[in-house]
Amino acid sequence: MTRGSISAPDKKFEIYVKVTRVRTASFTEVGMGGWSQRGEDAIFMDDGSRETAFIYAITSAGATHAVTQACSAGNLTDCSCDASRQGQSTAEGWKWGGCSDNVRYGMMFARQFVDAPERADRKRSLRTLMNLHNNNVGRLAIERQMELKCRCHGVSGSCELKTCWNKLPSFEQVGRFLKSKYDNSIQVSPKAKRRLRRRGKVKRKVPVQKEDLVHIHRSPNFCVEDSKRGILGTGGRRCNRTTTGPQSCQLLCCGRGYNTQVIRKLERCQCKFHWCCYVKCKTCETMEEIYTCK
Repeated sequence: MTRGSISAPDKKFEIYVKVTRVRTASFTEVGMGGWSQRGEDAIFMDDGSRETAFIYAITSAGATHAVTQACSAGNLTDCSCDASRQGQSTAEGWKWGGCSDNVRYGMMFARQFVDAPERADRKRSLRTLMNLHNNNVGRLAIERQMELKCRCHGVSGSCELKTCWNKLPSFEQVGRFLKSKYDNSIQVSPKAKRRLRRRGKVKRKVPVQKEDLVHIHRSPNFCVEDSKRGILGTGGRRCNRTTTGPQSCQLLCCGRGYNTQVIRKLERCQCKFHWCCYVKCKTCETMEEIYTCK
């Protein structure tokens, strides 16, 4: 399978858009907002940090998820539901049926398409090995979290016969899974050749698992502005004082505290419809507190 054989150009473009959307949405969903503050991740694509690892994995997962979903929806000409086990019985007494999401095709597409730039590097540098490994972690994240869904058939709601199928996990679920891998990403030795191994002699005996994210260099300090690397820092950013999530003042302000400002807002209120035919509103004044990191 080549890039050119995957359906029509408009369908491919549709997939690219979806991959971009789910990847961007995942940053907010799993709490990556502190470093994905510019709405783009280009500055981390080449630094070999754990952020790089996450970006490659979530992109590969996004491609797998989007293509698999498109197959089941009938939006691609080269694939459909996974009917490989259709009608087969299991030891538990239920049969495969319905429309199982074709994750194998989605993984195959992502492997050939997303991995292509890395496979062009015949020298297989450490960065290439890192990227290929993390791409695979993203695909496996989809496969490992496929959900078994079942439906009962019988008189008056009984379950005399049960048919089951495999369903894609939500991409938010995949994002949270990869976030946990990001938190535990393994730093590999820059001296490694042809294979990945942990940094440090004591840890080298423990092999890197195929579901572990790996990185080469330490992450930059996102709390402090670094114009050379395109990092804006968190000073002056709005934060939420009442939440404990990624946008909380406690996390976003990096322990520096926050400033409180009261702003006056004028809004339309108490609107009424008058016959005929217009809406008349009053202007109400409200005071709002906003918080920004020091």
